Amino acid sequence: MNLPTKMLAVRKEKAAPGVVLKEVPVPKPGKDEVLIKVKAASICGTDISIYDWTPWAEGHITPPVTIGHEVVGEIVEINSDDPQGLAVGDMISSETHIFCGRCYQCRIGNRHICENMQLFGIGRDGGFAEYAVVPVRTSWKNEPSIPLEWMSTQEPLGNAVNVVQTAVVMGKTVIVFGLGPTGLCAVAAAKAYGATKVIGINRGEFRRKLAQKMGADEVYDKLPEKYVDNMDVVIEMSGNADVIQDALRAARIAGTIIFFGIPKKEVTIDLGKYFINKELTAKSVFGRKIWQTWYQVKDLLVNKKVDLSKIITHRYKLAEFEKAMEAMKSGEAGKVLLTP
Repeated sequence: MNLPTKMLAVRKEKAAPGVVLKEVPVPKPGKDEVLIKVKAASICGTDISIYDWTPWAEGHITPPVTIGHEVVGEIVEINSDDPQGLAVGDMISSETHIFCGRCYQCRIGNRHICENMQLFGIGRDGGFAEYAVVPVRTSWKNEPSIPLEWMSTQEPLGNAVNVVQTAVVMGKTVIVFGLGPTGLCAVAAAKAYGATKVIGINRGEFRRKLAQKMGADEVYDKLPEKYVDNMDVVIEMSGNADVIQDALRAARIAGTIIFFGIPKKEVTIDLGKYFINKELTAKSVFGRKIWQTWYQVKDLLVNKKVDLSKIITHRYKLAEFEKAMEAMKSGEAGKVLLTP
């Protein structure tokens, strides 16, 4: 295949707010890597942090770098003696957490929290581009029956599945704080895995309506007093300091709370009031289990247990990235997709 030598990419060029859309060389796959022609990519809350240059971004990004990590693309070139079943023409999604395979966590099966992790689209060039390079070891070969747009939106669903599976929601009442794309996926995953009732909390009405489409039984702009100290499972997806306090208030004695949203600043928690007196089980989740969660996501999508089309609200060309980011930051969007 005759590939172009230049491509468009969304680049974080400077340690400051904003990004640039520029022409750069098409990358070449290194050893045990594949080159994909990007078919679709979706914007994540992390991309907003990078764009705005939050303290989190300052601690994780060293410009210049091509951003974007939720991506699906067609393999056009493979540079590996062991492609692990991959072939030119396969449609793959990229697992963001590029693991080393050698550290303690990798060796005990926790590759998603590898001690030497590199992050696709954060610590190395990512997928908001016409072409991207992905390691063979973090390439997920997609089931062809899954719609292409869903293939680019599996990562947030995977996060949500890991959160919900960690919480163990079967037969329980569940409340989800923060209904961004991953929170919306958590609503759908909780219903798919047998929660008795799922309640969504979000300030913006637009996403509350999306949560209802994803299966929420009830939605509110803030925590109703009737649900204080009354929830079996609390899922905190916002990272907002005030919302975290409400999430702790919602959990019943001996309840479970899962933290996923990343706060923009330090959060103070009354350990005595919530964790000692309530005897809560508190856990945190960072990403998807590799590859367990991806198989679970595949099952949900292939068998139509979750319909991701309900949260895909905007579609833009890569060259319209600024418009896409504006839509995402408005709060009046679900998942925003980019296509080359």
